Amino acid sequence: MQYRSGEQDTPIPVRSDRFYKLGDDWYFNVRGGKAFGPFRCKEEAEKALDEFLNPAQDYTGNVRPFGSLRARRWRRNHKL
Repeated sequence: MQYRSGEQDTPIPVRSDRFYKLGDDWYFNVRGGKAFGPFRCKEEAEKALDEFLNPAQDYTGNVRPFGSLRARRWRRNHKL
């Protein structure tokens, strides 16, 4: 089981999947309800999420973030 800080010995709360499909496109959510996408497939969305959460890696995928300040910085740094 996956616990977050402070959750030890308590029931794990329900967590929704951060990936979802609308039509033919895939998207993912981050904390605060910010959405990223569209992506052609779930694997592409997973790679983009990994890059968003771990920006030290080089990734040139199809990411179109919007919303938070962190997302705008990410977009500026990746020249989308």
